[in-house]
Amino acid sequence: MKITVFSDYICPFCYIGIETLRQVQAAVPPFTLEWKGFQIHPEYPAAGVPIERRTAQYGQERYAAVWRNILSLAEGIGLEMRPPAVLTNSLPALEATEYARDQGKEKAFSTAVYQAYFQRGQNIGDIDVILSLTEQTGLNPAEVQDHLKAGTYAARIQASHEEARACGVSGVPTFIVGPAQIIGAQSPEVFVSMLKRVAERGLAQ
Repeated sequence: MKITVFSDYICPFCYIGIETLRQVQAAVPPFTLEWKGFQIHPEYPAAGVPIERRTAQYGQERYAAVWRNILSLAEGIGLEMRPPAVLTNSLPALEATEYARDQGKEKAFSTAVYQAYFQRGQNIGDIDVILSLTEQTGLNPAEVQDHLKAGTYAARIQASHEEARACGVSGVPTFIVGPAQIIGAQSPEVFVSMLKRVAERGLAQ
C-alpha cells in the first residue's frame, strides 16, 4: 500500500500527522510513505516573519488557542513541539529534501528539519541552517549548496504542486491512499481505521 503525503515544513499539523502515521505503522497493513513538498507560503521571506506580526494579525488570544490545540495533539503522541520564533520560507528545505531523497536519507533529513523548526526554534529558511542539517544527517552540504544555487530541484517541487492541484489538494497535510484522502493531523485511531478500511476494500495501490 502506498500513501502519498503533501506536506510543508512550516505546518505544525504536517509534523504531527506524519509522526502519527509512523507510530501506527505496526497496527495497519504494510505501506510505503511517499513525501511530496507543497509550499504553503511562498511569499514569506527567508529571513522570516516575526511571530509577533502574526499574533497581531490574528489576535493574541486566538493564536494562543490555536497553539494550545497543536500542543495538545503533539502531547497525545509524545511529540515535543514549541511555537516557532519566525514564520519562514520553506523552499530551501523542500528542495534539500529532494536531494536527501536521491541519497536515500529523506526520512532522516525530514525529521531533522521538523525538529530544528518546531523544537529548537531555528530558521529553516536560512541556507546555513539547512546546510548544517544536511551535514548532521550524513549528507554533503557543499553539494546541497550547489543544488540550491542552481535550482536543481525546483521543478520537482513545482511538479508536486501541480500533482496536488490535480488531486484536489488545497491544504496540508493531505494523505492520499488509493481513492481516499486523509486531511489534517488525525488521531492514531482515525489513521488505523481509515487505512484498514481502504486495504480491506482492495482500494489501495
